[in-house]
Amino acid sequence: MNTVTTELLDARIETIEARLDARVLAIEATVVEIRADIREIRAEIKSLRVTIVVTAIASVLAIASINAAMYSNMLAAFESRKDIAKTQAEVTRQVEATAALLKRIEEQAQRSERRN
Repeated sequence: MNTVTTELLDARIETIEARLDARVLAIEATVVEIRADIREIRAEIKSLRVTIVVTAIASVLAIASINAAMYSNMLAAFESRKDIAKTQAEVTRQVEATAALLKRIEEQAQRSERRN
């Protein structure tokens, strides 16, 4: 049987330790990169949150503006209808007055024809 000398065993252990140290350093470097990526993602998420909040506020204001415009237009249409009703009443009154005047003129014309 081969007997392993202490020096050979120590050399193998040192080699294994060197490999493990290299792997641990690689893992530590990867963890550092992951932490940096997480910080970057958090910053992006924070920016996204701000964008979402601003968009939500803008949407609410836009909907409120549309609602106010529609209300204003409906109120204007209602007021216009009131004005149209007043105008129609005035036109009806003027037509009646004109008809009365026309009737008087016709009566006067008939009287003057009878006199002649």
